[in-house]
Amino acid sequence: MAVIVFYETTPVDQTHLSRTLSGTGHHWLYQPAALSSDTISRDAEVISVAANSSVTSQLMDRMPKLRLIAVRGADTDHIDLDHAADRNITVVNVPHYGSTAVAEHTIMLLLALSRHLDAIRCQVALGNYAPGSTTGFELRGKTIGIIGTGAIGRQVAAIAHGFGMTILACDPAPRHELAARLDARYVSREELLAQSDIISLHAQLTPETYHLINRHTLRLVKHGAILLNTARGALVDNRALINALQSGQLAGAGLDTFEGEHFIHTSSIIANLVQKAAAPESYVHTAEAAALLHMNNVIITPHSAYNTHESLQHINTTTAQNILHFYHNRTLQHVVEPPRSGRLIIVRHGQSEWNALGKWTGTTDVHITPLGAEESRRIGTELRGIAFDFAYTSQQVRTKETLAAILQGAQQPTVASESSAALNERDYGIYTGMRKDDIKRIIGAGPYDQLRRSWDGPVEGGESLKDVYERTIPYYLRIIVPRLRHGQNILVVAHGNSIRSLLKYIEDIADEDIGAQEMIQNCALSYTVDAEGRAKHKQVIMLDTTQDVEP
Repeated sequence: MAVIVFYETTPVDQTHLSRTLSGTGHHWLYQPAALSSDTISRDAEVISVAANSSVTSQLMDRMPKLRLIAVRGADTDHIDLDHAADRNITVVNVPHYGSTAVAEHTIMLLLALSRHLDAIRCQVALGNYAPGSTTGFELRGKTIGIIGTGAIGRQVAAIAHGFGMTILACDPAPRHELAARLDARYVSREELLAQSDIISLHAQLTPETYHLINRHTLRLVKHGAILLNTARGALVDNRALINALQSGQLAGAGLDTFEGEHFIHTSSIIANLVQKAAAPESYVHTAEAAALLHMNNVIITPHSAYNTHESLQHINTTTAQNILHFYHNRTLQHVVEPPRSGRLIIVRHGQSEWNALGKWTGTTDVHITPLGAEESRRIGTELRGIAFDFAYTSQQVRTKETLAAILQGAQQPTVASESSAALNERDYGIYTGMRKDDIKRIIGAGPYDQLRRSWDGPVEGGESLKDVYERTIPYYLRIIVPRLRHGQNILVVAHGNSIRSLLKYIEDIADEDIGAQEMIQNCALSYTVDAEGRAKHKQVIMLDTTQDVEP
């Protein structure tokens, strides 16, 4: 008898699922909690999960009989699709549901913000019936900018039109029938941000839309605008959003989703905050969530825009039918294939002027030498077979000069790039600018080796390798990994210690072993990675040679 386990189920879910599965001869279990090491069922052949269950390779391997993962929703970012494919486990989802529910929820958030509903409710609960303290505004005559005009965005536009709003839209594939029917006008993203009183996000999450709303784009926004996000949390940079809300650049925000929301589903904010050392990304997102949750101009709903009887019935019925089709060898609906993994190429900057002098450069901005430029160009020639989609450097000039030389050699001079302080070299504090030989002579060989290569040894006025790791890895996970998961080829040009940090995470190198990793120039490290950004395959590309290496 088949064992089917449904995780994250409510009584409503259970009613819908039981109605479809009854009388089929199958055995199923309902688990209100998310999938975890505590709730796992080793005998399960089929599991069905919602958005808060992270189905990792480790959990899959603890279910040796698992053959099907049925996702009750559209998003599969929380499923290790690569490992599922390796295990021959089929993954299905429900990509189309709830467009009416989400559109109505979006307008609900807008109405609540426009009339200060949350403040009024609290005021009345305290016995204050003075209406003048919570003056709102009308929607008629306001301009709403809709980014993404798929099924949900179109319905939001239709409802907004009914309120007498002016509609601006932005989408790579404009729908001219929408423009004609609702008197909407397609404009550039920049024009939409500048002219809209309300900005409503309904775009898919891709590498191109990641942090679509950020500190740069928020500078374009009309002062006092309202932001609505019922699409994907990572469309918005939390930190930039918080700053805009505090400054008044945004008057309010209605969020059914925000980046890192899963960190507050399973444990308290306080519990997550104390885990900074073990999980820097969790710490950052949890701190941002705490700030947003306590802002009086923000309304947050718990990823519930789809949560109507009609949407849930469609999700659950489709899921149950897919499970039955699986057992009867019928065609499955909406099989999810693992994305093509992009290649990650990591290169240390070419020889710098201070490298040539044997000095510890750290955060000092120095140029690369002619030799460094030539070697970097030659590395680029070795990489001509890889079509790069994007490149990342530190904010230091030697990585930018190295990138330019590599792209010249690769004959790809127009590749877009981004620089970040997260990839900067380690700050050597009081030792910056000193010759390595002089440091060793002054403090001794043993302390010098400890200073140079220890994981968390303190440096007066500077950083340990652990400090570099804690700023580098959240950036890698938030910015670079999503592009790799979407099949993009990424080039990273960084420094010895920021690269060590990347390698420590990517290759899962122990604290005591990371210092031994030599970051030589004149070579490139090539990786394919899994959904979590860890190495599946590694190549070392030297000048004129390439060799496969076990990650």
